[in-house]
Amino acid sequence: MTEIAKGVINIEGEKDLVRDRNSKALLSRNHEGLKAYKIKRNASLKILEYENDINTLKKELVDIKQTLEILVNKIT
Repeated sequence: MTEIAKGVINIEGEKDLVRDRNSKALLSRNHEGLKAYKIKRNASLKILEYENDINTLKKELVDIKQTLEILVNKIT
């Protein structure tokens, strides 16, 4: 291991990992991987949001249909 920055130690054979000198924690320096993860996570969150919106619309349509049936039955 070699020191590359103050408080951080480079790990031999690992270009994207370093070790924090104080906490001994392994830290990733792969910023592109982090960016890709965040993009994928945001896409997944959007899909969940869309699913919730669709389910809400379905429920509202069922409610409207039931209300219309009640109104039609009262008229006839």
